[in-house]
Amino acid sequence: MSPTPETADIPAPRIDWMLKTLTVIAVIAGVALRLWPRTSLWLDEALSVNIAALPVQDIPEALRHDGHPPLYYFLLHYWMLLGDSDWWIRLFSALIGFAALPLAYVAGTRIGDRASAAGLGARRVGLIVLALYAVMPYGVRYSSEARMYSLMSLLILVGYLLVDELLSESRVRRGYWLPATALALTSAALLYSHYWAIWIGAAVGILALAQAVKALDPRLRRRALACVGSLIVGVLLFLPWVPNMVFQSEHTGTPWGEVFRPATILVVTITDFVGGGFGEVQVITYLLIAAIGVALFGVLRQRAGRQVVELTATAQLRIAPELYVFLTTMVIAWGVSVAASATYASRYASVIFPLFVLMVGAGLAMARSTKVTALLVAITLVASLAGAIYEIGTDRTQAGVVADSIEEHLVAAGAQTGTVISCPDQLAPATARALDNAGVDARVVPFPTGEDPEFVDWVDYEERNSAADPTAFAEEVLSELPEDEPVYFVMNPSYLTFEGKCEQLLAALTNAGVPLSQVISTSEDYFETMGLWSAPPNP
Repeated sequence: MSPTPETADIPAPRIDWMLKTLTVIAVIAGVALRLWPRTSLWLDEALSVNIAALPVQDIPEALRHDGHPPLYYFLLHYWMLLGDSDWWIRLFSALIGFAALPLAYVAGTRIGDRASAAGLGARRVGLIVLALYAVMPYGVRYSSEARMYSLMSLLILVGYLLVDELLSESRVRRGYWLPATALALTSAALLYSHYWAIWIGAAVGILALAQAVKALDPRLRRRALACVGSLIVGVLLFLPWVPNMVFQSEHTGTPWGEVFRPATILVVTITDFVGGGFGEVQVITYLLIAAIGVALFGVLRQRAGRQVVELTATAQLRIAPELYVFLTTMVIAWGVSVAASATYASRYASVIFPLFVLMVGAGLAMARSTKVTALLVAITLVASLAGAIYEIGTDRTQAGVVADSIEEHLVAAGAQTGTVISCPDQLAPATARALDNAGVDARVVPFPTGEDPEFVDWVDYEERNSAADPTAFAEEVLSELPEDEPVYFVMNPSYLTFEGKCEQLLAALTNAGVPLSQVISTSEDYFETMGLWSAPPNP
């Protein structure tokens, strides 16, 4: 799209020391925050580590019971050959987050360089986007967590730049085979990282097809078709994993949550992007949504020798591709979740997080003075830093506290080892990891399987839990328990598919003569909460 007469001659505000300083501070803070976490690994992280620690040939089979594709686990497996401490494992995600920062800057310059974004300034948008990406709580959290979401955002930025290279009118004279090949590989990598890549891939494919249909320039049409072809090749490269994906979709699912309405998904996602779990900071969401609105409906004009922003009823094309892909991905994902009765967690939105930051960056760049730009960016950065610090400072699991308490009780009882019964089994991986980190020799027995506490078998999960018998489980565990060994019970009764079963298991243990008393209560200060009951050794 060419600039309108009103915007054609409007220069971008200069890049002054204030914007540069804010960006440098944001990047330094973002790097430091990504390296900070010292808390215990929670369920998902512990599962990542335990699966990645398996022999490479065993990882695909383990993932059939877990529900994810394998790329992140393979990469983490080789990273863990150099170390396996919690901090070192999370450093892998941090390094991926660092790699995304320069890509975020380049992606921002691509928006500012569009004819439809005349007056914003390529480098100016790039610096704003870089500053935001560095400290937004969502990006900080998942760059400091042992999961695949930081990798997803990085690959999305790579894919974004490649799609822009293929579809941008300003690059129509360039060769397209190299970016098309790179896009095919990136698409495959995304699919092998998380299944939400399917939904954003579909959205981008529709966008590219639409451009191919309406393009008057045959060179632009060929490039758009090459983009579609790259996405198709990416899917073809993914075909070897499809049988596993089909098995997972039929047997694993998400029985731990409920289906959300579309508005709820959108609100939860954006507030998590901006404020994380810090409710007060989520107020800044309104400012950033307003900024996106200004980028979408604002027109730059000269009035009495001054640049002004005027809102119109007609949407502009500055961020139209980003907004289309963002919303279309969410709509497709919601439709699939309803059809499959699957739940939603905002971490899945790592595939659209970079698009949100790009849209906000373009909106803040609509400000027409250096001082107003610096003020808006500063307000956003301060709020983001507060949310990011809250995210990093909040212990993600209560397992570390539980492990420390068990260690104290074992010492007090003069015992070398103990048995920890976990209900539900979802508490077992984090508990076992925390006990191991604390040097505690304790056997963790997860309800209802009683099997390896390092894994959760999600296959037909709801059916297995419904059929579980807490009384029979208690009898079996106690029959194998040495008489002089302390017993501990870790529980959170609020997990779906376990309604009432953990309480029944606690009662069964007590009725069997195990005098359990509560030592630690569940606390909402933790993302993954759990209570602890203990019993002294049998006389």
